[in-house]
Amino acid sequence: MSSKRKPGINKRHLTEELSAKGKIPKIRAAEYVNILTSTISEALVAGKKVTISDFGTFSISEREAFLGYDPRNKTRISVPSRRIPVFRAGRGLKNNLNPNN
Repeated sequence: MSSKRKPGINKRHLTEELSAKGKIPKIRAAEYVNILTSTISEALVAGKKVTISDFGTFSISEREAFLGYDPRNKTRISVPSRRIPVFRAGRGLKNNLNPNN
């Protein structure tokens, strides 16, 4: 595996790909990307799980509060509990990433 990171794609790239592959105007593709991301976000904020077949599942993980350490001040700090988004790849995506397995 190479130590250099490959360049990623961002929302603009997703919009351009959707526009090209779907043969739709970029403005409409941007709307679709925004609708998809906001719908996933809203579901996660509401505590729901979002599953896209053969792609993966977005869910929320609860992290407990704990006593941490601030190395700058060399003091103990209280880290509050928090919710974080989690993505678990589905079988189809895993198979595409590892075609020889």
